[in-house]
Amino acid sequence: MEVKGVRIRVLGKGTYGVVYLLKTNIPTSQLYAVKSADEEMASTLHKEQEILQQFSGCPNIVRCFGGFTSVECGRKIFNLFLEYASRGCLADLMKEYGGKIPERHAKFYARMILEGLVDIHRKGYIHSDLKPRNILVFPSQDGISLDTLKIADFGLVKKYGVKDTNDWEYGFRGTAPYMSPESIIGYITGALDIWSLGCIMVEMLTGKLPLAFRNLKDLRDKLLRGESPNIPANMSSMGKNFLIKCFARDPNERWTASMLLSHPYLLPEHTFSLPVTGFLQCNPSLASINFQVAEAFHSPKGYELFPSGTRKILDDLFRMQLIKQVTDMKLGVWTGVFAPTIHRNVKCSNILLTESLHAKLSDFRLSKAFTLEGDSHVYTVVADTPGYVDPDKVVVFMYQ
Repeated sequence: MEVKGVRIRVLGKGTYGVVYLLKTNIPTSQLYAVKSADEEMASTLHKEQEILQQFSGCPNIVRCFGGFTSVECGRKIFNLFLEYASRGCLADLMKEYGGKIPERHAKFYARMILEGLVDIHRKGYIHSDLKPRNILVFPSQDGISLDTLKIADFGLVKKYGVKDTNDWEYGFRGTAPYMSPESIIGYITGALDIWSLGCIMVEMLTGKLPLAFRNLKDLRDKLLRGESPNIPANMSSMGKNFLIKCFARDPNERWTASMLLSHPYLLPEHTFSLPVTGFLQCNPSLASINFQVAEAFHSPKGYELFPSGTRKILDDLFRMQLIKQVTDMKLGVWTGVFAPTIHRNVKCSNILLTESLHAKLSDFRLSKAFTLEGDSHVYTVVADTPGYVDPDKVVVFMYQ
């Protein structure tokens, strides 16, 4: 790889080496952010290159153009080429806003960070050091929209299932103010990144660190005692619920990046949804549900639990989304080739939810095709599931 250019200025320094802005002349004029370190100390940069090249094309992860070794003053130097963020990092962006980012913009930025985390977690990695200075800012492509955020600095990335050494000072693997309670004792999962995201959200809204502390020991003690970052009092009720999901004490109860992307808080302020205006029509054909789509807003409600106890549903919006998904399953209709089939055991425990809260029907053990009686097109169905069917147990449909 032959690269000729001019080092314009130093962008930053770290334990690995130096980051500088490079303007190339060959093969084309281009600006790059180049991380450089002595080859003997460049293991972190080699690791970062290997990881970043797996995320080529991910819009919210910084792009890596490769690396090469040069010889300078008799020393071997490894250089990692990254795309240059002309707008700086999220910490710089917060300063441009005067220290605090309006909530309507902050949640837009939170969504971009989450989209990057979805890609990272899908590949089996945990970033482990998410903070404003590791989130780079790029100008919008149209010059009108808000800036684009991309996750950077993969030096502390951890692979799922790989045991952590836990030899960090006071147990903090990454930057202390953004670390989760369980990470201090060496339990590192994707839930750590979600806690860090919540901390970043609080900092964007308040301009302050998410949890005040005197020193690292004080912060460690506070987290282990059960203290969590303060949720801003002037935040919207839906936003507070979003942060509650990020700061769940039990990492297994903390929402995943995919789940948070489906949170109503991150939807546009004016959302077309399905209010409860549907009705069930049973005659003269198979049961169908008609919905009237209207523009509506949904305030947070208390949790509801499926009878099976398998998943919590947040509010009216999620419930209506699930209702529509279930009705879209088109149970008991012609398949085009085979006779129409009825599931005969549709109930909450047989409707499974994916991580992103998509409903899928399961358990077809009691499914049965309709019985055709002569040429009258009358189909008889014997019902098998108490509590979910007509008590007469035999339902006759006139198929049209």
